[in-house]
Amino acid sequence: MARSTAPEGEFALELDDLLGELRRRGWTLILWGPREAPELYAAMYHRATSADVLIIRGEKDASAYRTPVVGDSPVFCPPVVAYQYHAEPTWALRAVLSLPAPGEPGAPMGMEKPSPKCAIPAGLPKPVLIRPLSQLAN
Repeated sequence: MARSTAPEGEFALELDDLLGELRRRGWTLILWGPREAPELYAAMYHRATSADVLIIRGEKDASAYRTPVVGDSPVFCPPVVAYQYHAEPTWALRAVLSLPAPGEPGAPMGMEKPSPKCAIPAGLPKPVLIRPLSQLAN
């Protein structure tokens, strides 16, 4: 993964706006590796019965998905997903932010086998920063 922490130009501005929306919605950000150059970014919005997850692996590689949560279900390596989308980070963020909440009209309900991209890779360092985005300073 490229270790660039800030994409250039317009992409960076739009990504910042979308990350700001995650912050306003109370998502949690998790980084694996040092804050200055993390190996992987993930964001999660956990509900009683489901979790929406965003994994950013690089400037051109991200995944968004919704997975059911039962007990201690593995959110970052889900056995099933109700929705998944794999694209550049900006598109994946747009996709996950546009999902209707569970139970609302248009919310994904079917279950499917997740792509391998819905799992974080093995061998990552322990997460060094886990923080609700709503508490991050701008």
